[in-house]
Amino acid sequence: MPVRQVGQDCYQWGNQKVYCGTDAKRKAILQGIAIENTGWKEAEEIDVTTPSFPFPLPNEFNETRDFYIHEGYLLISADSVGKYRIWDLDNGGFLGWNIISKGNPVKTEYEDKYSLTHPEVEQFDTLSDARTYAKWRADRRIKAVEDFFNPDSGHGYLSTMTAMALASPAKRGMLKMKMTNTEIRDGRHPNRGQDWIPNRIQKEWAKEISKKLPCPTCGKKVFVSLSAAERHHFYCEKYGSQPQNQLYFTPFEVVLIQEGITKRLPNTPKEAEMIHSSNILYLLGGVTLGILIPLFLDSRANKV
Repeated sequence: MPVRQVGQDCYQWGNQKVYCGTDAKRKAILQGIAIENTGWKEAEEIDVTTPSFPFPLPNEFNETRDFYIHEGYLLISADSVGKYRIWDLDNGGFLGWNIISKGNPVKTEYEDKYSLTHPEVEQFDTLSDARTYAKWRADRRIKAVEDFFNPDSGHGYLSTMTAMALASPAKRGMLKMKMTNTEIRDGRHPNRGQDWIPNRIQKEWAKEISKKLPCPTCGKKVFVSLSAAERHHFYCEKYGSQPQNQLYFTPFEVVLIQEGITKRLPNTPKEAEMIHSSNILYLLGGVTLGILIPLFLDSRANKV
């Protein structure tokens, strides 16, 4: 997709941002190169082999296959038998297609063909089925969080069910540690599972997370999990922008920040120390690309 002139001293790559004034054409070309190389044409593809990918992969995945990310937390790929699975990065578990809820796009078809036992209940026949189901699950979560902050949503407002769904397994374990001796005894009732947490603690957590979710920098408050919110808060404060995959900046996105195409906040000593200690390979990739890109910008520009 070529860069085109859209006005006096103004240039645009495809339908992306229009750049005007000094160095406008170069910036538009640079953005186009970055878009082509960061996977924006296939927005959900993600490279899980990069050192920047911050999560361990479950053994069930076939690492030679393509991986896709949805809403920054649902990882989709094929397993060793060629079936597709959806891994919740923040909760550390596979999603099952058997959830009983209105609008489930695959349940009726799958329950007629497969059992409700593992691993069949977590396997999808096609990538299309897996992506459709992931979108449905993510949309449900986002709607629930929107209702969580909406006083007019009825039972959805400050819902303890939503609050617990946003907590990581580690956080739920910490909440259980707040149980009194009486509540621990009550939790042994045969009608209560091992993950039972008293309503008292759930209501306290709902109030707590309602304060933790909103971003103090930009004000956004609808996130699919507390972990996702914390990632957003960090990038928003440190860089003034978010990674496109919502997990980490790719080397090309680093170049965009360095070139000023993506907004970036000034460096701080703390930030510099953090980057140096935990992301040295990531930065080396960005620096290398920053050196190489200008070498072929002119050749790309000649084709415009």
